[in-house]
Amino acid sequence: MSGRTITLLEGLAATLPAILALISGSLWGLPLQIPFLFAIFLAGCVGICSGYRWTEIEAAALKGMSQCAYAIVVLILIGASMGIWMAAGIIPTMIYYGLQWISPRFFLAEACLLTFLMALATGSDAGAFGTLGVAILTIGYGWGIPVPITAGAITAGGIAGQLISPLSDLTAMAISTNGGSLGYMIKLIARRVIPILSASLLGYILYGLFCVERINKANANELVLSIKELFIVTPWLFLPLILLFLLIMLRVPLILVLGINLLISSILAIFLQGLSLEAVIHAMSGGYKVISNGKVVNILSKGGIASFGDIILLILLASAWAAILQHIGVLEFLLGKLVNLNLLKGKIRVTGFLIGALVSAMTCAIIPAILIPSLWLKERYTKAGWTQEYLSQDLIESSFAMASLLPWTNFNFMVVGTLGVGAFQTVPYNIFSYLIIIVGLISGFRDKENMAGKRL
Repeated sequence: MSGRTITLLEGLAATLPAILALISGSLWGLPLQIPFLFAIFLAGCVGICSGYRWTEIEAAALKGMSQCAYAIVVLILIGASMGIWMAAGIIPTMIYYGLQWISPRFFLAEACLLTFLMALATGSDAGAFGTLGVAILTIGYGWGIPVPITAGAITAGGIAGQLISPLSDLTAMAISTNGGSLGYMIKLIARRVIPILSASLLGYILYGLFCVERINKANANELVLSIKELFIVTPWLFLPLILLFLLIMLRVPLILVLGINLLISSILAIFLQGLSLEAVIHAMSGGYKVISNGKVVNILSKGGIASFGDIILLILLASAWAAILQHIGVLEFLLGKLVNLNLLKGKIRVTGFLIGALVSAMTCAIIPAILIPSLWLKERYTKAGWTQEYLSQDLIESSFAMASLLPWTNFNFMVVGTLGVGAFQTVPYNIFSYLIIIVGLISGFRDKENMAGKRL
């Protein structure tokens, strides 16, 4: 690096206008590509004023983009999976039986719980949203339950499942960065997640009992009849879902699992649904398209790699902005200011929780919010008597919860791509994330130092 340490004014200049632009664009429902471009150039200009060369700022942005390559490949495969699962009748089969098996009054709680179990078993919230989540969302739509409410319950369940899944790449990454025992860290997180998930489920049950006044049986019947007309429905179509579970539980890499899933689903689409190879390719690339005048039936038009084009672009731009902020020292400077606040003296856990949430908001992603603060906090946690697993817990929970509540994060870009609903619509109904933040802050202020040296 060739630049000098930035000042407080420069740090605020590189972040506040950009965040205001992102908030404004989100509130007005505008595409966020332009606010992100503004943020990138603003951070670059601050970097130049601080003595950095444009070439190294550019290199940092490109490096940041390259670091999200794995996530982009997964999203591409999920987009293709959504299209072929719809074309092969897999998601329609889930919808068909779900409309008959799931209770409308308890639907929101069941939606949250089923997505939780899917994310827990697979270690991937994105996979849960793009497969089972799409089916659940369509079931709710068929009953006339507002899509944002259903999406909020699905999002809450997916977050809870990935937080305590031993197969999650986030938990593995946190342990590899901070050290400690994976099993012990998951135990710590589960002690908080399970009660909060239970409270969230109770909230969804009460909402269903008292606020879901009338179920639209006409929509549900229309959807069932349309599925029977458009697809061959059979319980055998649950096999790809079961196979997905088994392969991931056997620790087969997610990308390979999704590739196998595409092959098997394509075979089912060709031999069971009678699609041509050309139609299968179109479904994976551009999504499955239902030709119908019925609004309820048209919700079956889903998926495809092309549907994730804007989402992938946003992820790349967000990663570039975060990388520039880190390279020119903005993140390091602001973290240092936060750590030294008098209010947080002697409260290392609430400090860690707040830093995880702040970095998640500023870098638009969960992974940097786990990696970057670790350099600052590891020694401080040790001195205060907290083991490494507590640091990982605070960073994972805070960054995940905050990312789910902000519309400009990579997490919400993925939610939009899979469920088609933005953060400002789902946030009022994502009970779990609110409770995680509230409980995390209260626990952080309450916990005393030098009391966590021994394990549970």
